[in-house]
Amino acid sequence: MHSQNDGLLASSCYNQDDMEILDSFLSYLLSVKGESENTKCAYENDIRQYLSYLERLDLEVFDVSPSDAREYVRTLMEGYKERSMLRKLSALRMFYDYLMRKGVIDFNPFEDISLKRNEKRLPSVLTEHEVAMLLSLRGDDFLSLRDHILFLFIYSTGARISEALAVNIADIEWAERRIKIRGKGGKTRFLFLNRSVVTELRDYIEKRNAYLGGKAEDALFIAKNGERLSFSTAHLIFENARSRLNLDKNLTPHTLRHSFATHMMDRGADIRFIQELLGHESISTTQIYTHVSSSRLKKVYDETHPHA
Repeated sequence: MHSQNDGLLASSCYNQDDMEILDSFLSYLLSVKGESENTKCAYENDIRQYLSYLERLDLEVFDVSPSDAREYVRTLMEGYKERSMLRKLSALRMFYDYLMRKGVIDFNPFEDISLKRNEKRLPSVLTEHEVAMLLSLRGDDFLSLRDHILFLFIYSTGARISEALAVNIADIEWAERRIKIRGKGGKTRFLFLNRSVVTELRDYIEKRNAYLGGKAEDALFIAKNGERLSFSTAHLIFENARSRLNLDKNLTPHTLRHSFATHMMDRGADIRFIQELLGHESISTTQIYTHVSSSRLKKVYDETHPHA
């Protein structure tokens, strides 16, 4: 069994923004919720373990979907007893409830999680054929077009969902076919667009402006009401697409970002190049994609070599 301190790493392993959020949450536990020092310490350990997990998978606190949350709980079930699991779930639910009260997020990914063991672990990477199927989901109305452009944008750039939703029209540098964004820790980098994506993006923006009917809105991705698209709506868009495609695997914004990196790696892109595009501070985070690619190569070898 794991000890209570499992998953605790040096503070330098965490994103500074996450540490500020955690410190604020712990103060809230003591001053507002009136929790004991023991409960505060236990919850701190649980949240730090969770942040370490997110860091390894290149996920942000704000980007976690319900399916991501279920996968985290499933991994914990392999080493913890029910009592510990209940406490960890309580800590995570309270943590996300706190973020909702602060207005940082608009849904709690752990809200409906239950302790069901032996859940099937679903693949987290789409095949190129599945991506093509996803991008073929086109409708005649503006919102269907927006969904398509959101899928296309993340798969073409490798952006995090938080980064994609934060993009403003003014951030796009058309001549250079790139977008300057603010990533984790306030660091900036460029996302790049190929020519076909630029063409589709220009067409989308023209229809977006017509949909707004003169209403002022900076956001590239807008909701039905004409305001910036929210995290919860974006995750619902992905879940609806998964249902339409009848996929038996997770389909989240992070799945698509993961697929972007894996497919580029499979086609020979240098890991340092992938690191820059994804905005990873450490090359060790990017190496998760080499592991995925290696497993895919092994599968191809086993299926095609005459002596395998």
